Amino acid sequence: MPRVRHATPLTAVLLGALAEVSCAPAPAPQPSMPAAARPDPRPSAEPLLADVLHRIDEEGSVRSSVRGDLGFVGELAGDGAVRYTADRADVALHGTTKPAAAQPPQPVELAVVDGVGYLKSPLLQPEPGKPWLRLAADGTDFAAKLLSPALRQVQDAADPRATFAGVAGATRIQSSAPEQVDGTPTTRYSIRVLTAQGAASAPDEQQRTRLRKAADAGRTEIGYELWLDDRGLPARFAATEQVAQAGQVSLTSTYRDWGAPVDIAPPPADQVGAFPDGPLPGAQPPR
Repeated sequence: MPRVRHATPLTAVLLGALAEVSCAPAPAPQPSMPAAARPDPRPSAEPLLADVLHRIDEEGSVRSSVRGDLGFVGELAGDGAVRYTADRADVALHGTTKPAAAQPPQPVELAVVDGVGYLKSPLLQPEPGKPWLRLAADGTDFAAKLLSPALRQVQDAADPRATFAGVAGATRIQSSAPEQVDGTPTTRYSIRVLTAQGAASAPDEQQRTRLRKAADAGRTEIGYELWLDDRGLPARFAATEQVAQAGQVSLTSTYRDWGAPVDIAPPPADQVGAFPDGPLPGAQPPR
C-alpha cells in the first residue's frame, strides 16, 4: 500500500492561513485624494500693470476721447482731459449723448473734480438759469443715486488705475498682439481680473462689492483691453461693466498728449442747481 503522508504542523498552519486569505472579503476602496487645482498657465499681468500705473502717475495728465454706451443715459461721444492725483482722477469732458436711436444727439458737458460730479445737458434742467447739476458720489437725492454710477464709470474709463490698483496680483494676460491706434504702433493686451481673488484684495469698497457680486453670480473673470505705446503708456483702454442704475456700460478711452497741461475746474457755483427731491422726468427710480 502506498504510504500516506501526514501534513506537518508547519504545513497545516500555512494551508489554514491560505484558506483564510482566499475567503476574506476584498478590502474596501480607499477614498481618492481630491484633484489638485490646475495652475493658471496665463502669465500674471502684475509686473506690466505696476509699470503702467507708475508711468501714469509720472505723467500726471492726458487728453482723451471717450466713446461708448452709458446704458439708459445713451451713447456717449466726447473729448476732454484728465488730471491724475495720488488717489483720484479729475475729468472734464464735452461732447454728445444720444439717449435713444430715434433721438438726435444732445450736447453734454461733465466734470468730476475732487470726487464730485457735475453734468450739463439740455435734457436735465435742474433750475432756471442753472444748467449744471451737481452729483455727489455719496449723495442721497434721487439724481445722485441715478446718475452718479454712470458718471463714476466715465471717470474710471479715463483712469486705468481705478480698475487695476490693488488687484494687479489678481490679473492675467489672456493674449497680446501688435496693433495700431490712430496710426501709432501699440501692443494690445487682453487682461482678465479674477473676481474672487480681486474682491479679497481690492482697496476700494465699491470695487470690492462689484467684484464680489460678479464672483457670487458665477462670473469668474472680468475682461479689459489695454493698448500700450512704445513708452509703456496707455494709448487706449476699453471696459464693459454692469453698473447699478445705468445697466451695461461699455466705454473706450483713447489717449494723447501725455503730460500736457490741462485745465479742469468745477463750474461756477451760481450755475449749479439741484433737482427737487423726486424722480427725474422719464427715469426709473433707483433700487
